[in-house]
Amino acid sequence: MSRHHRFARLSMSASALSALLLGGCGVSHETELAFPGKTGEVVTARVALPGRGVQTVTYEKIDGRAVLEGDILLDPREEPTRSGQSVARTDAYSRWPGATVPYVIDGALPDSGRVTTAIRHWESKTSLRFKPRTTEADYLRFRPGSGCSSFVGRLGGEQTVDLAGGCGLTATIHEIGHAVGLWHEQSRADRDNYIIINWGNVQSGTAHNFQTYGQQGADGMDLGPYDYGSIMHYDAYAFSSNGQPTIVRRDGGGSLGRQDSLSDGDTRGAESLYSPRARFSSGVAGNRCLDVADGNSAQGTPTQIWECNGSAAQDWFLSVRGELRSTLAPNRCLDVSDGKTAWGTRVRIWECNGSAAQRWTLSGGAVRSALGSNLCLDVSDAGTALGTAVQIWDCNGSAAQKWTRF
Repeated sequence: MSRHHRFARLSMSASALSALLLGGCGVSHETELAFPGKTGEVVTARVALPGRGVQTVTYEKIDGRAVLEGDILLDPREEPTRSGQSVARTDAYSRWPGATVPYVIDGALPDSGRVTTAIRHWESKTSLRFKPRTTEADYLRFRPGSGCSSFVGRLGGEQTVDLAGGCGLTATIHEIGHAVGLWHEQSRADRDNYIIINWGNVQSGTAHNFQTYGQQGADGMDLGPYDYGSIMHYDAYAFSSNGQPTIVRRDGGGSLGRQDSLSDGDTRGAESLYSPRARFSSGVAGNRCLDVADGNSAQGTPTQIWECNGSAAQDWFLSVRGELRSTLAPNRCLDVSDGKTAWGTRVRIWECNGSAAQRWTLSGGAVRSALGSNLCLDVSDAGTALGTAVQIWDCNGSAAQKWTRF
Protein backbone atom coordinates (compact mmCIF):
# COMPACT_ATOMS: atom_id res chain seq x y z
CA MET A 1 0.00 0.00 0.00
CA SER A 2 1.37 3.41 -0.86
CA ARG A 3 2.14 6.10 1.67
CA HIS A 4 -0.81 7.22 3.72
CA HIS A 5 -1.06 10.95 3.72
CA ARG A 6 -2.68 13.71 5.13
CA PHE A 7 -3.45 17.19 4.95
CA ALA A 8 -3.69 20.48 6.86
CA ARG A 9 -6.90 21.56 4.53
CA LEU A 10 -9.81 23.70 3.73
CA SER A 11 -10.28 23.37 7.35
CA MET A 12 -6.72 24.64 6.91
CA SER A 13 -5.97 21.28 6.23
CA ALA A 14 -5.21 21.99 3.35
CA SER A 15 -4.45 18.56 4.51
CA ALA A 16 -5.30 22.76 4.15
CA LEU A 17 -4.60 22.19 -0.06
CA SER A 18 3.43 26.13 -1.69
CA ALA A 19 6.49 27.05 -2.65
CA LEU A 20 6.93 23.67 -3.63
CA LEU A 21 8.80 21.06 -3.66
CA LEU A 22 11.74 18.77 -3.65
CA GLY A 23 14.91 19.87 -1.97
CA GLY A 24 17.45 20.04 -4.67
CA CYS A 25 15.19 19.17 -7.60
CA GLY A 26 11.88 20.17 -8.98
CA VAL A 27 10.66 23.73 -9.10
CA SER A 28 12.53 26.24 -6.95
CA HIS A 29 10.62 27.91 -4.17
CA GLU A 30 11.54 31.24 -5.70
CA THR A 31 9.04 30.60 -8.49
CA GLU A 32 6.34 29.95 -5.88
CA LEU A 33 6.07 33.48 -4.58
CA ALA A 34 3.37 36.03 -5.27
CA PHE A 35 5.94 38.81 -5.50
CA PRO A 36 9.43 37.38 -6.12
CA GLY A 37 12.22 39.58 -4.81
CA LYS A 38 9.87 41.91 -2.92
CA THR A 39 9.29 42.30 0.78
CA GLY A 40 6.62 44.25 2.55
CA GLU A 41 5.30 45.32 5.91
CA VAL A 42 4.88 42.37 8.27
CA VAL A 43 1.45 42.54 9.90
CA THR A 44 -0.01 40.42 12.67
CA ALA A 45 -3.78 40.66 12.82
CA ARG A 46 -7.02 38.79 13.30
CA VAL A 47 -8.18 37.54 9.90
CA ALA A 48 -11.01 35.24 8.80
CA LEU A 49 -9.55 32.25 6.97
CA PRO A 50 -11.60 29.81 4.88
CA GLY A 51 -12.48 26.75 6.90
CA ARG A 52 -10.60 27.94 9.99
CA GLY A 53 -12.60 30.86 11.30
CA VAL A 54 -11.02 34.03 12.63
CA GLN A 55 -7.35 33.46 13.42
CA THR A 56 -4.39 35.57 14.45
CA VAL A 57 -1.96 35.32 11.55
CA THR A 58 1.19 37.08 10.41
CA TYR A 59 1.33 38.11 6.77
CA GLU A 60 3.05 40.64 4.51
CA LYS A 61 1.47 43.62 2.81
CA ILE A 62 3.10 43.87 -0.61
CA ASP A 63 1.84 46.18 -3.35
CA GLY A 64 -1.43 46.53 -1.51
CA ARG A 65 -1.97 42.75 -1.30
CA ALA A 66 -2.07 40.62 1.83
CA VAL A 67 0.27 37.63 1.31
CA LEU A 68 0.48 34.64 3.62
CA GLU A 69 3.33 32.10 3.40
CA GLY A 70 4.69 33.47 0.17
CA ASP A 71 1.97 32.63 -2.35
CA ILE A 72 -1.38 32.59 -0.52
CA LEU A 73 -3.47 35.71 -1.03
CA LEU A 74 -5.85 36.83 1.70
CA ASP A 75 -9.19 38.27 0.70
CA PRO A 76 -9.10 42.02 1.44
CA ARG A 77 -12.68 41.72 2.60
CA GLU A 78 -11.39 39.49 5.39
CA GLU A 79 -8.84 41.91 6.75
CA PRO A 80 -9.43 43.58 10.13
CA THR A 81 -9.58 47.04 8.54
CA ARG A 82 -13.19 46.27 7.67
CA SER A 83 -14.16 47.12 11.25
CA GLY A 84 -15.77 43.96 12.48
CA GLN A 85 -17.23 42.93 9.15
CA SER A 86 -14.94 39.92 8.94
CA VAL A 87 -16.81 36.68 9.38
CA ALA A 88 -15.57 33.13 9.38
CA ARG A 89 -16.46 31.08 6.35
CA THR A 90 -17.94 27.66 6.88
CA ASP A 91 -16.31 24.64 5.22
CA ALA A 92 -19.34 24.29 2.97
CA TYR A 93 -19.05 27.84 1.71
CA SER A 94 -15.33 27.57 1.04
CA ARG A 95 -15.80 24.52 -1.15
CA TRP A 96 -16.89 24.63 -4.77
CA PRO A 97 -20.48 23.34 -5.10
CA GLY A 98 -20.81 19.99 -6.78
CA ALA A 99 -17.00 19.68 -6.72
CA THR A 100 -17.05 21.70 -9.95
CA VAL A 101 -14.87 24.76 -10.47
CA PRO A 102 -15.84 27.24 -13.22
CA TYR A 103 -12.86 29.08 -14.67
CA VAL A 104 -11.71 31.64 -17.21
CA ILE A 105 -8.25 31.85 -18.74
CA ASP A 106 -7.37 35.49 -19.27
CA GLY A 107 -6.55 36.20 -22.88
CA ALA A 108 -3.35 37.95 -21.79
CA LEU A 109 -1.98 34.87 -20.01
CA PRO A 110 0.99 33.39 -21.90
CA ASP A 111 1.11 29.62 -22.31
CA SER A 112 -2.47 28.83 -21.38
CA GLY A 113 -1.61 25.18 -21.97
CA ARG A 114 -0.05 24.97 -18.50
CA VAL A 115 -3.49 25.71 -17.05
CA THR A 116 -5.39 23.20 -19.16
CA THR A 117 -2.73 20.55 -18.53
CA ALA A 118 -2.85 21.19 -14.78
CA ILE A 119 -6.64 20.97 -14.85
CA ARG A 120 -6.49 17.65 -16.69
CA HIS A 121 -4.07 16.41 -14.05
CA TRP A 122 -6.42 17.37 -11.22
CA GLU A 123 -9.33 15.71 -12.99
CA SER A 124 -7.35 12.52 -13.59
CA LYS A 125 -6.46 12.23 -9.90
CA THR A 126 -9.60 13.43 -8.10
CA SER A 127 -13.35 13.74 -8.48
CA LEU A 128 -13.03 17.51 -8.93
CA ARG A 129 -14.14 18.87 -12.29
CA PHE A 130 -13.35 22.17 -13.96
CA LYS A 131 -15.55 23.84 -16.57
CA PRO A 132 -15.19 26.97 -18.66
CA ARG A 133 -17.30 29.65 -17.05
CA THR A 134 -20.56 30.66 -18.69
CA THR A 135 -22.77 32.62 -16.28
CA GLU A 136 -21.52 31.30 -12.92
CA ALA A 137 -21.12 34.05 -10.32
CA ASP A 138 -18.22 32.32 -8.56
CA TYR A 139 -15.23 31.34 -10.67
CA LEU A 140 -11.45 31.36 -11.05
CA ARG A 141 -9.62 33.67 -13.41
CA PHE A 142 -6.14 32.56 -14.41
CA ARG A 143 -4.25 35.72 -15.27
CA PRO A 144 -0.70 37.06 -15.63
CA GLY A 145 1.00 38.05 -12.39
CA SER A 146 4.35 39.06 -10.99
CA GLY A 147 4.66 35.62 -9.37
CA CYS A 148 2.58 32.55 -8.53
CA SER A 149 -0.31 33.04 -6.10
CA SER A 150 -3.87 32.10 -5.26
CA PHE A 151 -6.56 32.48 -2.65
CA VAL A 152 -7.55 29.39 -0.66
CA GLY A 153 -10.95 27.83 -1.35
CA ARG A 154 -13.98 29.53 -2.87
CA LEU A 155 -14.38 33.17 -1.90
CA GLY A 156 -17.44 34.18 -3.91
CA GLY A 157 -17.38 36.16 -7.14
CA GLU A 158 -14.34 36.28 -9.39
CA GLN A 159 -11.10 35.21 -7.72
CA THR A 160 -7.73 35.21 -9.35
CA VAL A 161 -4.92 32.72 -9.76
CA ASP A 162 -1.86 34.75 -10.75
CA LEU A 163 0.80 33.06 -12.88
CA ALA A 164 3.99 34.75 -14.01
CA GLY A 165 5.89 33.38 -16.99
CA GLY A 166 8.11 31.33 -14.68
CA CYS A 167 5.18 29.55 -13.04
CA GLY A 168 5.27 26.23 -14.83
CA LEU A 169 3.07 23.16 -14.66
CA THR A 170 4.05 22.18 -11.12
CA ALA A 171 3.39 25.68 -9.80
CA THR A 172 0.05 25.78 -11.61
CA ILE A 173 -1.03 22.44 -10.12
CA HIS A 174 0.05 23.78 -6.73
CA GLU A 175 -1.89 27.05 -7.02
CA ILE A 176 -5.01 25.17 -8.13
CA GLY A 177 -4.54 23.15 -4.94
CA HIS A 178 -4.89 26.35 -2.95
CA ALA A 179 -7.90 27.44 -5.00
CA VAL A 180 -9.79 24.23 -4.27
CA GLY A 181 -9.05 24.51 -0.55
CA LEU A 182 -5.60 23.19 0.33
CA TRP A 183 -3.09 25.04 2.49
CA HIS A 184 0.63 24.33 2.95
CA GLU A 185 1.67 20.94 4.29
CA GLN A 186 4.67 22.11 6.28
CA SER A 187 2.43 24.42 8.34
CA ARG A 188 0.54 21.51 9.90
CA ALA A 189 0.24 21.67 13.65
CA ASP A 190 2.16 18.38 13.95
CA ARG A 191 4.96 19.26 11.55
CA ASP A 192 7.70 19.48 14.20
CA ASN A 193 7.38 15.73 14.67
CA TYR A 194 8.48 15.26 11.06
CA ILE A 195 10.66 18.18 9.97
CA ILE A 196 13.20 20.56 11.47
CA ILE A 197 13.25 24.25 10.56
CA ASN A 198 16.82 25.56 10.38
CA TRP A 199 16.01 29.05 11.58
CA GLY A 200 19.62 30.20 11.16
CA ASN A 201 19.28 29.71 7.40
CA VAL A 202 16.00 31.59 7.04
CA GLN A 203 16.08 35.01 5.39
CA SER A 204 15.64 37.89 7.79
CA GLY A 205 12.04 39.04 8.00
CA THR A 206 10.56 35.85 6.51
CA ALA A 207 10.39 33.60 9.59
CA HIS A 208 6.62 34.15 9.81
CA ASN A 209 6.24 32.02 6.67
CA PHE A 210 7.23 28.98 8.73
CA GLN A 211 4.61 29.33 11.45
CA THR A 212 2.45 26.30 12.10
CA TYR A 213 -1.26 26.80 12.25
CA GLY A 214 -1.04 25.86 15.92
CA GLN A 215 1.41 28.73 16.49
CA GLN A 216 -1.11 30.98 14.79
CA GLY A 217 -3.71 29.89 17.34
CA ALA A 218 -5.53 27.25 15.30
CA ASP A 219 -5.69 23.51 15.68
CA GLY A 220 -7.53 20.52 14.33
CA MET A 221 -6.61 21.16 10.71
CA ASP A 222 -4.47 18.13 9.96
CA LEU A 223 -5.98 15.36 7.85
CA GLY A 224 -4.13 12.10 7.59
CA PRO A 225 -0.44 11.38 8.14
CA TYR A 226 2.23 13.94 7.33
CA ASP A 227 3.05 13.98 3.63
CA TYR A 228 6.69 14.72 2.77
CA GLY A 229 5.79 14.24 -0.89
CA SER A 230 2.90 16.70 -1.04
CA ILE A 231 2.93 19.15 -3.90
CA MET A 232 1.72 21.60 -1.25
CA HIS A 233 4.99 21.27 0.74
CA TYR A 234 7.76 23.89 0.73
CA ASP A 235 11.00 22.73 -0.80
CA ALA A 236 14.08 22.26 1.39
CA TYR A 237 15.53 25.67 0.46
CA ALA A 238 12.45 27.85 0.84
CA PHE A 239 13.38 31.39 1.97
CA SER A 240 17.02 30.38 2.43
CA SER A 241 19.44 33.21 3.15
CA ASN A 242 22.61 31.31 2.37
CA GLY A 243 21.86 28.47 -0.03
CA GLN A 244 21.59 26.00 2.83
CA PRO A 245 18.40 24.04 3.63
CA THR A 246 15.76 25.71 5.74
CA ILE A 247 13.83 22.45 6.13
CA VAL A 248 15.19 18.96 6.77
CA ARG A 249 13.39 15.72 7.44
CA ARG A 250 13.70 14.15 10.87
CA ASP A 251 13.80 10.69 9.31
CA GLY A 252 16.91 11.58 7.33
CA GLY A 253 15.18 11.42 3.97
CA GLY A 254 16.18 13.87 1.28
CA SER A 255 13.04 14.64 -0.71
CA LEU A 256 10.39 17.22 0.13
CA GLY A 257 7.48 17.91 -2.17
CA ARG A 258 6.98 16.60 -5.68
CA GLN A 259 8.35 17.69 -8.98
CA ASP A 260 5.33 17.70 -11.23
CA SER A 261 2.32 15.84 -9.84
CA LEU A 262 -0.10 15.40 -6.97
CA SER A 263 0.90 12.84 -4.37
CA ASP A 264 -1.54 10.20 -3.18
CA GLY A 265 -1.82 12.28 -0.01
CA ASP A 266 -2.76 15.36 -2.03
CA THR A 267 -5.52 13.48 -3.81
CA ARG A 268 -6.80 12.01 -0.54
CA GLY A 269 -6.75 15.45 1.02
CA ALA A 270 -8.68 17.08 -1.79
CA GLU A 271 -11.14 14.19 -1.89
CA SER A 272 -11.69 14.56 1.84
CA LEU A 273 -12.91 18.10 1.25
CA TYR A 274 -15.48 17.21 -1.38
CA SER A 275 -16.44 13.56 -0.88
CA PRO A 276 -17.63 12.14 2.45
CA ARG A 277 -15.92 8.97 3.64
CA ALA A 278 -17.98 5.82 3.97
CA ARG A 279 -17.57 2.21 4.99
CA PHE A 280 -20.08 -0.52 4.27
CA SER A 281 -20.94 -3.46 6.47
CA SER A 282 -22.79 -6.34 4.82
CA GLY A 283 -26.23 -7.58 5.79
CA VAL A 284 -24.93 -11.16 5.80
CA ALA A 285 -22.96 -10.42 9.00
CA GLY A 286 -22.46 -7.15 10.83
CA ASN A 287 -18.72 -7.69 11.15
CA ARG A 288 -18.17 -8.19 7.41
CA CYS A 289 -17.24 -5.13 5.37
CA LEU A 290 -16.78 -4.28 1.70
CA ASP A 291 -13.04 -4.73 1.23
CA VAL A 292 -10.34 -4.48 -1.47
CA ALA A 293 -8.49 -7.80 -1.49
CA ASP A 294 -5.15 -7.67 0.33
CA GLY A 295 -5.28 -3.87 0.49
CA ASN A 296 -3.88 -3.86 -3.04
CA SER A 297 -4.39 -0.64 -4.98
CA ALA A 298 -3.50 -2.20 -8.35
CA GLN A 299 -6.01 -1.80 -11.14
CA GLY A 300 -8.24 -4.87 -11.36
CA THR A 301 -7.94 -5.94 -7.72
CA PRO A 302 -11.21 -7.70 -6.80
CA THR A 303 -13.44 -6.75 -3.89
CA GLN A 304 -14.65 -9.12 -1.21
CA ILE A 305 -16.10 -9.11 2.26
CA TRP A 306 -13.69 -9.24 5.16
CA GLU A 307 -13.77 -8.72 8.88
CA CYS A 308 -14.39 -5.03 9.51
CA ASN A 309 -11.08 -3.54 10.64
CA GLY A 310 -11.11 0.15 9.72
CA SER A 311 -8.29 -0.18 7.21
CA ALA A 312 -7.93 1.89 4.05
CA ALA A 313 -9.00 -1.21 2.09
CA GLN A 314 -12.47 -0.73 3.61
CA ASP A 315 -12.62 3.04 3.39
CA TRP A 316 -14.27 4.81 0.45
CA PHE A 317 -14.86 8.37 -0.74
CA LEU A 318 -18.42 8.87 -2.00
CA SER A 319 -18.11 11.48 -4.73
CA VAL A 320 -20.89 13.82 -5.81
CA ARG A 321 -21.08 11.84 -9.07
CA GLY A 322 -21.87 8.57 -7.33
CA GLU A 323 -18.38 7.09 -7.52
CA LEU A 324 -16.95 5.07 -4.67
CA ARG A 325 -13.26 5.97 -4.68
CA SER A 326 -10.94 3.77 -2.67
CA THR A 327 -8.80 5.57 -0.11
CA LEU A 328 -6.02 3.17 -1.05
CA ALA A 329 -5.66 5.29 -4.18
CA PRO A 330 -8.36 7.90 -4.82
CA ASN A 331 -8.09 7.44 -8.59
CA ARG A 332 -9.31 3.83 -8.16
CA CYS A 333 -13.07 3.41 -8.25
CA LEU A 334 -15.44 0.58 -7.41
CA ASP A 335 -16.05 -0.89 -10.86
CA VAL A 336 -18.15 -3.62 -12.48
CA SER A 337 -15.70 -5.71 -14.51
CA ASP A 338 -15.72 -4.73 -18.18
CA GLY A 339 -19.04 -2.90 -17.69
CA LYS A 340 -20.91 -6.19 -17.99
CA THR A 341 -24.49 -6.49 -16.78
CA ALA A 342 -24.62 -10.27 -16.41
CA TRP A 343 -25.54 -11.52 -12.95
CA GLY A 344 -22.46 -12.68 -11.10
CA THR A 345 -20.06 -10.22 -12.73
CA ARG A 346 -17.26 -9.48 -10.25
CA VAL A 347 -16.76 -6.03 -8.78
CA ARG A 348 -13.19 -4.70 -8.55
CA ILE A 349 -11.30 -1.43 -8.35
CA TRP A 350 -10.25 0.24 -11.58
CA GLU A 351 -8.94 3.58 -12.72
CA CYS A 352 -11.73 6.10 -12.31
CA ASN A 353 -13.17 6.97 -15.71
CA GLY A 354 -16.69 8.28 -15.11
CA SER A 355 -18.40 5.33 -16.79
CA ALA A 356 -21.69 3.82 -15.68
CA ALA A 357 -19.73 0.81 -14.43
CA GLN A 358 -18.34 3.08 -11.71
CA ARG A 359 -21.47 4.93 -10.64
CA TRP A 360 -23.62 3.78 -7.75
CA THR A 361 -26.77 4.87 -5.98
CA LEU A 362 -27.38 4.21 -2.29
CA SER A 363 -31.05 3.52 -1.70
CA GLY A 364 -32.83 1.72 1.12
CA GLY A 365 -29.73 -0.18 2.14
CA ALA A 366 -29.00 -1.33 -1.41
CA VAL A 367 -26.08 -0.16 -3.53
CA ARG A 368 -27.42 -0.01 -7.09
CA SER A 369 -25.28 0.07 -10.22
CA ALA A 370 -25.87 2.70 -12.89
CA LEU A 371 -25.46 -0.06 -15.50
CA GLY A 372 -29.05 -1.11 -14.91
CA SER A 373 -31.99 -0.18 -12.72
CA ASN A 374 -32.14 -3.63 -11.21
CA LEU A 375 -28.49 -4.49 -10.61
CA CYS A 376 -27.25 -4.44 -7.02
CA LEU A 377 -23.99 -4.94 -5.17
CA ASP A 378 -24.23 -8.50 -3.86
CA VAL A 379 -22.27 -10.95 -1.70
CA SER A 380 -21.87 -14.16 -3.66
CA ASP A 381 -24.28 -16.86 -2.41
CA ALA A 382 -24.87 -14.75 0.71
CA GLY A 383 -21.67 -16.26 2.10
CA THR A 384 -20.19 -15.00 5.35
CA ALA A 385 -16.71 -16.47 4.98
CA LEU A 386 -13.76 -14.09 4.88
CA GLY A 387 -12.87 -13.41 1.26
CA THR A 388 -16.32 -14.13 -0.19
CA ALA A 389 -16.57 -12.42 -3.57
CA VAL A 390 -18.63 -9.29 -4.22
CA GLN A 391 -20.52 -9.13 -7.50
CA ILE A 392 -23.59 -7.61 -9.12
CA TRP A 393 -26.88 -9.48 -9.12
CA ASP A 394 -30.55 -8.92 -9.77
CA CYS A 395 -31.82 -6.68 -6.96
CA ASN A 396 -33.91 -8.82 -4.63
CA GLY A 397 -33.76 -7.19 -1.19
CA SER A 398 -31.88 -10.10 0.39
CA ALA A 399 -29.34 -9.79 3.17
CA ALA A 400 -26.62 -10.33 0.57
CA GLN A 401 -27.62 -6.98 -0.96
CA LYS A 402 -28.10 -5.01 2.23
CA TRP A 403 -25.29 -2.64 3.13
CA THR A 404 -25.07 -0.35 6.12
CA ARG A 405 -23.06 2.78 5.52
CA PHE A 406 -21.11 4.00 8.54
